[in-house]
Amino acid sequence: MSEISGYLLFIPIIFIIVVFHEFGHFVMAKMFKIEVEEFAIGFPPRLFAKKISSTIISLNIIPLGGYVKLPSIETPDKKERFSKTLSLKKIIIFSMGSFFNFLMTFLILLFIFLTPHKVWGGEIYIEKIAPDSPAEISGLTQGDIIKKINNNSIDSIDKLINNISENKNSPTKITIERNKNLSVFGSISQTEIKELTITPRESSIKRKVVQNAQNIKDEVSLESAQKYNSKLEIGDEMNEGKMGVLINIKNPKQIDTQLSFNEAIKKSYITMGLLFSGIKYIFIENNDLEGESKFTGPVGIAQLTNQSSKQGLQSIAELVALISFSLGIFNLIPFPPLDGGKLFLELITISRNGYPLPSAFTYRIQLIGVSILFGLIIFVTLSDIINIFNG
Repeated sequence: MSEISGYLLFIPIIFIIVVFHEFGHFVMAKMFKIEVEEFAIGFPPRLFAKKISSTIISLNIIPLGGYVKLPSIETPDKKERFSKTLSLKKIIIFSMGSFFNFLMTFLILLFIFLTPHKVWGGEIYIEKIAPDSPAEISGLTQGDIIKKINNNSIDSIDKLINNISENKNSPTKITIERNKNLSVFGSISQTEIKELTITPRESSIKRKVVQNAQNIKDEVSLESAQKYNSKLEIGDEMNEGKMGVLINIKNPKQIDTQLSFNEAIKKSYITMGLLFSGIKYIFIENNDLEGESKFTGPVGIAQLTNQSSKQGLQSIAELVALISFSLGIFNLIPFPPLDGGKLFLELITISRNGYPLPSAFTYRIQLIGVSILFGLIIFVTLSDIINIFNG
């Protein structure tokens, strides 16, 4: 794919994501038998419009979003109009766009995992072991390379996770490769293959970090916790998986794999959970992101699209899934004219016993919000351009 077409690929990607988002609003409005006046892709000025049934389908010049226009609050005399529906229905309709974005992300992940795709593999080794964990009890030590689980070869983190999950609460044979020092200075070593038995937990656990642990099932001492994760402090929770280890990869390489339907569903669910858990890093400091922008605009996304296009279909699909998820989250921010701002206004309406704020007031809020939003887009876009020239 050429450099220019790689950048231009950004346009159909955004188009598909926005259409899917707005379709969520549209479908729910129709389910509630609420009139939809316009289904718009992009922001005015208008390029094309066609009325189908009672809805105008329009395509606009600025390809940075879209909207579903519902009946105005200025027509309260028509009982079928949107202004007379329950605020709860409005909240569901406004939320459905982001829900469809999350659904799109999940479906793309599912497609990736169900089809042949590349993952990082290599020698999976134990980097850290949690105290009093199944791994420690089994005799596993730091640096052990996991070769097999019940005679199933392990060459990727996915295979390790799947095999451990299949054997939770069951004694499981684990074959490891261990380097044994034969000299005091560690200059001479010998590799040995060992078979151990581990009983993985039913599920992940959290233990509270305390000065001195009294109940090892629910607590872990600060000294032991910091050996596992040096960033933990008293009062934090130490997260542990079914084995109670932190793992890493030696001699990494990309390998082809394909999951079964059940495995793909499970991994898609886990990946969505990781995406949601990562939202907090938008709002709190993360040293790993220090000096880097946490936001990007149309130019930055186009650059990412171009980079992904050079790496193949899987990379493009992953980027589409991430953009769709990000759009879903962004739209829930309680700021007009985003869906989150509309949700906030509906909550105010509910608190006023169903009486909405004056239309003139909400119009001014929306106008101010649009101005700030486009100002932010311009600022982020200029930052992206500067970063390209400085990069």
